[in-house]
Amino acid sequence: DLKMVAQQSANWSQTEAYSKMESILQANPDIKGVISGNDTMAMGAYAALAAANRKDVIVVGFDGSNDVRDSIASGGIKATVLQPAFAQAQMAVEQANDFIKNKKSPAKEKQLMDCVLINGDNAAKLETFALTN
Repeated sequence: DLKMVAQQSANWSQTEAYSKMESILQANPDIKGVISGNDTMAMGAYAALAAANRKDVIVVGFDGSNDVRDSIASGGIKATVLQPAFAQAQMAVEQANDFIKNKKSPAKEKQLMDCVLINGDNAAKLETFALTN
């Protein structure tokens, strides 16, 4: 079971994430994991944890960046979540085109798309926010 002990915004900044993670760690020394809203903040959080000799804390990012891929491969950050950016862009263009040509909006305001968990098993296939074969 997960229990949230802190929630902070680091404004997508690695430096700010480092600082926020230091504060969170001081207030919650028994922390077991960190889920970051993007990979840049995950890198900052991981750096703060490493500086505090807390490499036991699991860090997960979101985006699928090469920096986090490399960290995963070297045993640092545990995972990142890869968004299907190409498919998202393609869907957005198709919907915009349909609206411009036919004045038709999508049936649902929100469309869900599956993401891919990138970890040590498949990190080598990740290149610039996309999986390779």
